[in-house]
Amino acid sequence: MPRRNLVWILGFLFLSACAWVAAQGSFIPPKGPMQFIKGYSSDARDYDNLALMIDVMQHVDMNYVKQLTPAERRKFMEAAIRGGLKSLDPHSSYDNPKDYANFKKLSDGKFGGIGVQVVVNRDTKRITIISPIVGTPAFRAGIKPGDEIEAINGEKVAGFTNDEVVERISGAPGTDVKLTIKRRGSGRRMDLTLTREEIQAEGILGDKRKADQHWDYMADPVNKIGYIRITSFGEAALREFTEALKSLEEQDAKGLVLDLRNNPGGSLETAVAMVDLLLEEGDIVQVVGRNEEPRVYQAKKEGTFFTGAKKIPITVLVNEGSASASEILSSALQDHHRAVIVGERSFGKGSVQRLYPMESGSSRLRLTTAKYMRPSGKNIHKFPDSKETDDWGVRPDIEIKITPNEELDWLIARRDRDIVRDDESNRLDQAEKAAALFGPLSITPSLSGPLGVLPGLADTATSLSTLPRLNKPYQDKVLEKAMEYLREKMKVPGTT
Repeated sequence: MPRRNLVWILGFLFLSACAWVAAQGSFIPPKGPMQFIKGYSSDARDYDNLALMIDVMQHVDMNYVKQLTPAERRKFMEAAIRGGLKSLDPHSSYDNPKDYANFKKLSDGKFGGIGVQVVVNRDTKRITIISPIVGTPAFRAGIKPGDEIEAINGEKVAGFTNDEVVERISGAPGTDVKLTIKRRGSGRRMDLTLTREEIQAEGILGDKRKADQHWDYMADPVNKIGYIRITSFGEAALREFTEALKSLEEQDAKGLVLDLRNNPGGSLETAVAMVDLLLEEGDIVQVVGRNEEPRVYQAKKEGTFFTGAKKIPITVLVNEGSASASEILSSALQDHHRAVIVGERSFGKGSVQRLYPMESGSSRLRLTTAKYMRPSGKNIHKFPDSKETDDWGVRPDIEIKITPNEELDWLIARRDRDIVRDDESNRLDQAEKAAALFGPLSITPSLSGPLGVLPGLADTATSLSTLPRLNKPYQDKVLEKAMEYLREKMKVPGTT
């Protein structure tokens, strides 16, 4: 046999042997393939776990009762990811591209649309306007609460879900959308072409609206007590909060109520900045993480409202729906004796989640990486084994417990005060309140989607769609107690 052929044969046998050895796992790195990722501490079990996941996916793909579509395969993998993260803690999660896009609209407080809150009517199943947002295209076009949307760009919307309506109304700022509207009361139909704008959802609200539909932050003009309801901690909310404080200081406010009830939280940085507007000095919050040095956020005197001779007493309203950034704000003011807390014990979410972009930034991983501590050094987070006697959350200085029915009454009353109304809407409301004595109200909104969210109630477990409208004035006993405390403090000179 020629030597040249022998070399080729031996070479082929050598390569075949290498392939066989590799197939047996001898060439697999002892710590698995993840060891090649810089900074990743791995062991052989990581490779085994990954191999298990792949094996499961292959069995599903080949043997499941029906062939999965690409969309179903994607859904399967996303469910596996979410299930794994949920096993770590309730706050670590994964947002797919669609969920992440919706989150950014809400967290930024801005989105491209026309500025309406919509709902699928419980009884008629029609798409109904809850309220236009002040200053938006819908508000300027005269869209009113109770109007029905029959078509979007010529497409009938009967049978659509809230999300499907939101998806069609939303779009790039500067583009047009055509709505066919059925007027509440008269039943008159009209076609409106509106140009989408960057919509800024209200994050800072007052107790009632003025004649121009903007918020009046002076809840008690006789005693000059201000009221600010914080429903989000986005970039827009910080600006609105600053403007509200400036307005009250210019009106020579003598007391202030901050309402954080049912506020699930938001940006840590925004919460810190809000506290800084009311504290002249001292620690605001300390963030302690596994892979980073502790960070301590401190207040500075510059830019603080109500200082010196203008210093006023403050109360903060919280309940079990007040969490995260809400607890940063309320605990800092409580620990520095700048505010008195009124209401019920807060939720107890003291963990910090870091956002990691995935898939070139189209999706994201939300992972718990740190916790925060109060200025006093006390813990905020409520762990699964935490007891009622342990330090977690924010305990009220003045505890006011309310029953579930009272909470529902408060939610309904608050909803009704938030809606933008004109004279015609008020007339129709009075007629419907009378009709409610003889049957259920035809328009009872629920919450869904970025254009259908009532600010501050997005994470409320109870849907308002099943609730009737109140037939008698509602007395908010938590707010009344806070106002009563402020009036008493204002009688004593020099107290805060």
